[in-house]
Amino acid sequence: MTHVPTLSICVPSRNRQVYFQATIRALTASLRSDIELVFVDNSDDPSVMDTFIEPYLADPRVKYVPSGATVRPMVDNWEVALEATTGRWISVIGDDDHIDPDVAGLLTRIEAEMPDVEALDWARLFFTWPYPGKPPYSNVVQLLTEIHEVPKDQLKERAFRWDHAREVLGCGFGIYHGAVSRVLMERIKSLSKTNRYFEHPIVDYDNIYKLIMHGKRFVHCRRPLSVMGACPLSNTAAVNDLKDAKKKLEAFHREHKSPIDDWECYKDFPFRAHHGVTACIGMTQHWFAREYGYDFAGFEKNFARSCAIQCEGYPTREEFEVSSAAYREVFAKWQGGRFAKYFKPVWKDRDAAHAFGGMLEGKLYLSDAYETAATPAEYYDMVGGIMLPIESLVIDFENVRVMPGVAA
Repeated sequence: MTHVPTLSICVPSRNRQVYFQATIRALTASLRSDIELVFVDNSDDPSVMDTFIEPYLADPRVKYVPSGATVRPMVDNWEVALEATTGRWISVIGDDDHIDPDVAGLLTRIEAEMPDVEALDWARLFFTWPYPGKPPYSNVVQLLTEIHEVPKDQLKERAFRWDHAREVLGCGFGIYHGAVSRVLMERIKSLSKTNRYFEHPIVDYDNIYKLIMHGKRFVHCRRPLSVMGACPLSNTAAVNDLKDAKKKLEAFHREHKSPIDDWECYKDFPFRAHHGVTACIGMTQHWFAREYGYDFAGFEKNFARSCAIQCEGYPTREEFEVSSAAYREVFAKWQGGRFAKYFKPVWKDRDAAHAFGGMLEGKLYLSDAYETAATPAEYYDMVGGIMLPIESLVIDFENVRVMPGVAA
């Protein structure tokens, strides 16, 4: 009988070999036999990872997909990763991230209580890889531990109406830093027009929108189970740096045959990828609505507020003004300027030299002014000493509960 893993962990990568290698070392160190580790390289120089991965191929849990003859766009790289999986559950993380392999055991426990569960979401930790000149950051650690069902109607409000959103949506359910059942992923694929798991280049939100629309039952764990890493080469690191974001966006467009800014469906939606992360999410929603015939009217006011929050996140007054002006211009055009009055960004001067550490509003903030971890896995292990062990988490499906304000 063929062994079917409980959880397939996919790590697609492109030209970030040092971070990718550290992630591979951390995940393969797990002693769990019910996981599958799918590592997908997509680099300009395949030899680096092809050589590194050789000793790991003796591990029966490891699957390696090498770089192809030409560079795969991100959406295709994720598709290749999913096609290589065999697990009953699937999760995707970045090559500079970390996930606890013990999620597999938690999924088994949840299934025993709710056999028709199709998606698991959890709180995340955040880690910035050390680099010369890195400013100190204050990283939040969620200490709550509840595991509960989340009603689909609430998720639809958060996904499609932007309820409780900040610069990103206030619902975290998706395959990226979440776990999705193969049953649901195959349903998403079968309902797509292209017979693919992923279609839109903003691949994580492509999945979030489809998962919430087509999924049936959803469970949220308030204890962090993974770490979102940001390294100098990552897209995450460019979110609050306009110059870096521009370079990465240009590379992103080059690797796609048809840049999303040029798609026909955006003729009546003037927001473009260069406006930033919030605009990109809005573009994904707009495409999904047009492509599959949905009407998501009613999100516009909240969307405008989220765009303002994105602008307020830039560290310099110049970046704030440039971003705000660009958004202001498109809000004046969009739907006759009806929602321009809801876009009200406010510059907030901040002292970046000090990172808060301590308790605030029930959450623990850890300052990384003094580096104590070199990788996301080391950081997770360190923080794990103050979190309830996964095996001790209480699963409570007696009551369906609302999610906290935003996905942490």
